[in-house]
Amino acid sequence: MSPELLEELRVAWAELTEAAKATKVTNFHACTRTGRPWTEDPAAVRAVAATLREFPDTDSEQTT
Repeated sequence: MSPELLEELRVAWAELTEAAKATKVTNFHACTRTGRPWTEDPAAVRAVAATLREFPDTDSEQTT
């Protein structure tokens, strides 16, 4: 990988780490349809982070 792609991947993983912390997710499984590891694709890592951000924060949920 080029240095630029490695840096983009590092930033994407930082985004995913923050998204996981915010949702208290401790583990998940993901796969691709292309056979290419999603863990090496900055766009895929960011997509997982975006998905995690969609989960509600259970501490702030109101019950009815």
